[in-house]
Amino acid sequence: MSEATYIVGDVFDVMATLPDSSVDLVLTSPPFLALRSYLPADHPDKGKEIGSEPTPAEFIDTLLALTAEWERVLAPHGSICVELGDTYAGGGNGPDARNAGADHESNAAERWTGTRNGWPMDKSLTGIPTLYAWSLAYGRNLLTGEPSPAGQWRIRNVVAWCRPNPPVGALGDKYRQATSYITIATKARDRWFDLDAVRTAPASTDRRQAAYEANGASGAFHDHSNDEIGRQQGPKPASGGVSNPAGAPPLDWWQVPTEPYKGSHYATWPRKLLTRPIESMCPREVCTACGEPRRRIVENHGSPYLFSYHQGQDGGSSTGGMGGHTAVRNVTTTGWTDCECGAPFRPGIVLDPFAGSGTTLAVATGLGRDAIGIDIDKRNLDLACERVGMFLKETT
Repeated sequence: MSEATYIVGDVFDVMATLPDSSVDLVLTSPPFLALRSYLPADHPDKGKEIGSEPTPAEFIDTLLALTAEWERVLAPHGSICVELGDTYAGGGNGPDARNAGADHESNAAERWTGTRNGWPMDKSLTGIPTLYAWSLAYGRNLLTGEPSPAGQWRIRNVVAWCRPNPPVGALGDKYRQATSYITIATKARDRWFDLDAVRTAPASTDRRQAAYEANGASGAFHDHSNDEIGRQQGPKPASGGVSNPAGAPPLDWWQVPTEPYKGSHYATWPRKLLTRPIESMCPREVCTACGEPRRRIVENHGSPYLFSYHQGQDGGSSTGGMGGHTAVRNVTTTGWTDCECGAPFRPGIVLDPFAGSGTTLAVATGLGRDAIGIDIDKRNLDLACERVGMFLKETT
């Protein structure tokens, strides 16, 4: 049975207590820079709240220091998935007001304006998601040039999360902001990644029928054997070949609506958003002796074939949305690797260092993984208890 642990305390203090190489996936959304304060004015850790840094460069420094701690606790095969939204200079709750200890649960009263050292011009996006991702890639804070304590990482994807139902704010001379970005990174050259777990499955194993159904209203199967796409892709299997039952791979943009939540938390993740990274990047079972995860064993039945599809709103192929072509492998899963240690296996472990209302923990345990959540605000503990049955403890 899966277990979840929720630890209340400052994220740096709690991370220091976790063992090395003890989690398989870090999946989190840190507080965004200068957006809001989640803690009341009299909270003892008010001054430690992340997102209140005076400049974007110092915020990136904080994120890189956190990432160094995530690297320490991450298994060698592990990955991090970090969702960040951007911030406009000259808007939101400013660092000056925060450092004065004001409670910004309502942020209308104290807004900071004007430019200052280290900020772009007012009304400009700061580029935080991009700066974080490429600071990891190049191993240094791109705003200061200083080496990163986290070193270099392999950026495997930067996924765009598009909300079809974003909150309505003041627009003026800009479009409605509906996108944040999920940086997916690893230190490993051969990380654990199970693409077959998150493919969009056709309803039929017949390749022509699968293509027809994937096309939805467009309907017709497109045989690209003799056109330019077909020449680029190479030979196709004979008619009647059997498709990969798992279907088409997701793209790197996911249109997932936010979910209403009656609890008093500002930024509750939709559960659907978390299923894909957990299924594809956190192994179901890991050897308790050597830490090696079980990997999917597949049998290849021949060359991939190409079919046309319409891209669904969540980044999987379905009716509606953008279309394209994809190669589907003719493979089937025959089993999972065993470990020579002969030791028992444990569930994969997901860590969310900013657990909030506990959505990550609820989804991870529902998918058969263990989970650890950290949050500085004890009030979120009650919200998490409502969402998932878990073993709970607090830091002293």
